[in-house]
Amino acid sequence: MKLIILALLISVIAAYFVGSYFVRYALVPNSGAQNRVVNNNQEAPNTEDVDPEARRLETNMVNDIILRDAWMNEMDFENREVYIQSHDGLRLGGHVFLQEEPTNRWVIACHGYQSGEGETLLIGRHFYEQDFNVLTISMRAHGKSEGDYIGMGLLDKEDLISWTNALIEKYPDSEIVYHGTSMGGATVLMASGLDLPKQVKVIVSDCAFAGIWDVFASEFKLRFNLPAFPVVHMARIMAKIKAGYDFKDGNVLEFARKSTLPILFIHTQDDDFVPVSMMHDLYEAKIHGDKEFYLLEDGGHAEAKYAEPVVYYERVFEFVNQYV
Repeated sequence: MKLIILALLISVIAAYFVGSYFVRYALVPNSGAQNRVVNNNQEAPNTEDVDPEARRLETNMVNDIILRDAWMNEMDFENREVYIQSHDGLRLGGHVFLQEEPTNRWVIACHGYQSGEGETLLIGRHFYEQDFNVLTISMRAHGKSEGDYIGMGLLDKEDLISWTNALIEKYPDSEIVYHGTSMGGATVLMASGLDLPKQVKVIVSDCAFAGIWDVFASEFKLRFNLPAFPVVHMARIMAKIKAGYDFKDGNVLEFARKSTLPILFIHTQDDDFVPVSMMHDLYEAKIHGDKEFYLLEDGGHAEAKYAEPVVYYERVFEFVNQYV
């Protein structure tokens, strides 16, 4: 009996310390998980041997950043800050860009895990040039938004709805597109399965994961070559205590299954952060309403917009313009 009690005590202590470490590593910004190194037992490539395709992607990315920065400067970025309060009392920050000629068309752009508005401003510029008003937001615990723990889309879906309601309160005739990348993609998909305001018309989800549990289990295997059990199970327990949510509740597939909004799914074949199989699972899970997917052969995680930048935005606007 004493041995059983001792074993249980050791298990509880291990769950606390190991789970707490993982929660801090994965859910507290800039605590290690932002430096992603995949354990694939390969040597780093010689710079002289870099794949020409990788160089092309980098060139497209740099060009897009240069154009984004010029646009931000032209739009007087620093004076376009907006803030709201989340349902749980956090101050959330973003930026709004209104067209000179009034329009009801809006995009709300959501960035990815340990990223920021710099990412969504790339998207925002293209929407602005297509005569959309643009709202880019910093997800909780990112940028100028408060929060101790990353929400992994589960908490962020509620924040997105708060942003949406604030926008509609000021512009009640809005027609809104949600665009999300990676964790932002999971955010917009989870929101799409809820009872959203009628002003939300269409969803673009770029490289979303199928579930919080799934992406952490996948990453644990890729980064450390270890199975999900028992560490992700321990982290799940501690995340409930510290971050206030259950990994299992972040099953994006279940939200996609409930969604009736039109959804465009985007992914790259060689994404090693969110496996392309997750996109196929999400696409199959959506059984109500219009849907399309756009799969690119080239590019890694969140690189579809650099792999084929012209075609990427052509496909996005061909889809969203049907509904707004």
